[in-house]
Amino acid sequence: MTTLDNGLKIMIEEVPTVESFALGIWVKTGTRDEPNELAGLAHFIEHMTFRRTATRSSRQIASQFESVGAYTNAFTTKEHTCFYVRALKQHFKKTLRLLADVMLHPAFHPADFEKEKLIILEEIKSYEDEPEELIIDFSDRQLFGNHPLGNPILGTAETVLKTEIRDIQKFYSEEYHPANMIVSVVGNVKREQVEREIEALFKNIPTKSVAIERHAPNLLKATRQEVVKPVQQAHYMAARIIPGVGSPDRYAFAVLNTLLGDGMSSRLYQRVRERWGLAYTVYSSLQLMTDIGVMSIYAGMDDKNVLKTEKIITEELLKLSEKPVSKPELQRAKEQLKSSIIMSLESMSERMQMMAKGELEEGGYEDASATIAAIDTVSADDLLRLMREYGDFGDWSTVVILPEEVEGKRGKF
Repeated sequence: MTTLDNGLKIMIEEVPTVESFALGIWVKTGTRDEPNELAGLAHFIEHMTFRRTATRSSRQIASQFESVGAYTNAFTTKEHTCFYVRALKQHFKKTLRLLADVMLHPAFHPADFEKEKLIILEEIKSYEDEPEELIIDFSDRQLFGNHPLGNPILGTAETVLKTEIRDIQKFYSEEYHPANMIVSVVGNVKREQVEREIEALFKNIPTKSVAIERHAPNLLKATRQEVVKPVQQAHYMAARIIPGVGSPDRYAFAVLNTLLGDGMSSRLYQRVRERWGLAYTVYSSLQLMTDIGVMSIYAGMDDKNVLKTEKIITEELLKLSEKPVSKPELQRAKEQLKSSIIMSLESMSERMQMMAKGELEEGGYEDASATIAAIDTVSADDLLRLMREYGDFGDWSTVVILPEEVEGKRGKF
């Protein structure tokens, strides 16, 4: 990693055995950095940057990327935004310049702003038609309340309609500067050449020295929420707050999550789906941020099976807090987790993201071999300790999206 005088960090990993590269320009700004009344600003800017720059129209941006066979996109999370591109090695210089132009010189034209506002409103509507995704927003609001982490990444129709172009311009000028950015490159590239090209494009961009002020949310009492929507099945999520990536227990949480609900041999999959046939989809997941995390369990089933499915979930959590898991089950979870890490290294995009996120979230990139070694140290006693601290179902908030009644025949929930 190299740091320019203006604070921009450049991370490069040479992989000479491939014919391509992945390039990402990361900004340490996401949903949690927005004012509540304007939730969705970072996502709005992600859209607006591809609309127009000082020298290129949206059509020119798209055609110039695709003229070299490059794939480009962007995404926003709770804590950062990433603009990225994948292309063949011989097109590195051109794709870098294109992506840097998109990222550093957005025009924020008023006509584009009004068009993009309509597009984002449609995106919000489409998101609301995906209950497996929508339930995450309901759950986050339960867990984080009025803290910005409780806001949807897209914002709401209300906050998007309230947003004005000057809000976009102000937020961009305050947050999108070199000291708040990382450029991450992985693939068949030469480090010296990459550094020269990036420095030439970024060195004269003014920066700011103001550190981001982030505040952890208050812990709220567990609650239960039921929402009726025009869906075909019930969607269920239980979630609770856990420590973030800075915790030494993050490896044990990853093993625990794999064992509980990640994969066909996980406890939840085997009982809820294979044994009882209650759900087609059931899994657990982790979302680890810098200072806080969320562990959640999701299932989609007929509404008459919600309580039975919840009973099985509570039973499995209780079992994990009563006695240590067996050596074969623990080893299976570790091997599955380690395999997913190793196989992800075969993707240049995954390597680029892992490298940048390590720096953004943990203050340094952890080599995969170190991660695997840490996973190997996780013991059955570690999992038992975590479950006794975090496994009490009374501390988990739950959301259920229920189908609308059909001629009054829906079973009582």
